[in-house]
Amino acid sequence: MKTRGFTLLEVLLAAVLTAFVALVAVAGLRSVSMTRITIDQASEAADALRYAAEILERDLASVARDQVIFEAIAADSAIGMPPSLRMRVYQTDPARPNAPESDLYEVEYSLLQSEDKTLFVRRICPLVGVEVDREETSGGILTVLSESIIDFQAQYFDGGQWLDYWLTETELPQLVLINLLAADTSQLQNNTPQTSAKQPRVLQKTIWMFFPGQPHLGQNTSTTTTTTQTGTAVSGETQTGAQ
Repeated sequence: MKTRGFTLLEVLLAAVLTAFVALVAVAGLRSVSMTRITIDQASEAADALRYAAEILERDLASVARDQVIFEAIAADSAIGMPPSLRMRVYQTDPARPNAPESDLYEVEYSLLQSEDKTLFVRRICPLVGVEVDREETSGGILTVLSESIIDFQAQYFDGGQWLDYWLTETELPQLVLINLLAADTSQLQNNTPQTSAKQPRVLQKTIWMFFPGQPHLGQNTSTTTTTTQTGTAVSGETQTGAQ
């Protein structure tokens, strides 16, 4: 008995179908992989913003009331000065293991430019004596809290008006309002014409803080997180205040 083999046309059709199925499978796997990368990058930006805000909020809640040093400088683009916030706080975690420290520290937050990156940094200087001169506390330990934060905006209420600076070092403002803005560039990694025109999402973390013993105008304090992109926003809120 003769066995019938495959014709050339059947072989070509089978090859085309196999190639098509393989192409679809590879495209699907690539799409899943890119989606996973995008989600991971977006999650990293949100986590970095949340972490930086929690550290800053904790320091604001621990401001030293008996040895007040509180100084805030607004950004000045004309001379390239970044915004900064300097204060004295109490904390129980030592900054330098096996080194003399008290529980009083000077902390400073600022935005620094490093090559093509904007770094949100925290400088902490342990106080082991009665340091009163700024030069005595100009050193310390510098920590990069986030490479995603692109803006650090703050306002301070003196009882009559909101200021974007606070130069009265020995007095606390009645209210502090801080906005941290981070760029989520995960959607810009694919440089196709469809995505290259998109703007990165901006993640925003807002911190309200008042200090006990200071009039707070009956306002609630809260920490809010807002994600904005082309006019859309989603927000969540939790109560907080200085202890």
